[in-house]
Amino acid sequence: MLLTNARQYQPQLPDFLSLCERNYARLNRLLPPKFAPGSQWSIAISSQQHYQLSVLECGPFTTRLQIELLSTSQSVSGISLLSPSFDVQLYHDAQLAEVVRMARHRKFAARYPYPNPQMMQPDEKRQINLLLADWLKLCVAQGYNATTVDLK
Repeated sequence: MLLTNARQYQPQLPDFLSLCERNYARLNRLLPPKFAPGSQWSIAISSQQHYQLSVLECGPFTTRLQIELLSTSQSVSGISLLSPSFDVQLYHDAQLAEVVRMARHRKFAARYPYPNPQMMQPDEKRQINLLLADWLKLCVAQGYNATTVDLK
């Protein structure tokens, strides 16, 4: 009996844009109305862990943020632990927020063949933006607020 290939994943642009719109709205609930390159905020999760939000670039229509989990106990037995981080591009004119980098991966394709050498899921780009959506929902549900970090 021959097995046929499963249907190839087809990105749904309206679904993806809707996800990015919701991410933009939720992210704007956490951020102050005005900011500049170099601005930083912290969202405390516990006394030992917090997320740091940093503005990497600002343009008239776009802003790029880095969201990174920082911990006071960064190593166990001298081995540095990986702290998750990702960059989010905000498109102010379209009111969209899209993850453009996660860990060491940049510029995700709309779809990937499966299997592939990088072990990306066929809908990797959508999955990463869903992760941002889940994180933002958690922050809003828990009442977390971004507080300004003093750079002294």
